[in-house]
Amino acid sequence: MTVLRLFLLVSTVVIYGLTYSAVAAQGVNWPAAAFGDIIALNWRSQFDVDFVLHLLLLATWVSWREGFSGKGHVYAVLSIVMGGMFSFPYLIHAIYAAKGDPKAILLGAHHSHPA
Repeated sequence: MTVLRLFLLVSTVVIYGLTYSAVAAQGVNWPAAAFGDIIALNWRSQFDVDFVLHLLLLATWVSWREGFSGKGHVYAVLSIVMGGMFSFPYLIHAIYAAKGDPKAILLGAHHSHPA
């Protein structure tokens, strides 16, 4: 679990640094770049669509993990819009809150009464 926490911490720092650099160089209009890449129908399109589908899968899990509550839906939207900038710290928090218990990390609100 220590390696995972360290990986998530480093990943958080890296993604925030890259985001700062991108915003400084190109501004905050990331949707134009992302949708432009997708519309091009090339390898960048394939990568971006694959990434968006992964974000949607992660957001569904986050919302389910939080019991499909209002908080879970907000976290799901943040997972999609912010990607790793939200998801990495969310996972770090989940690991600490679950005291490293893999079942509690994965099941969240469902841990006390698994299906």
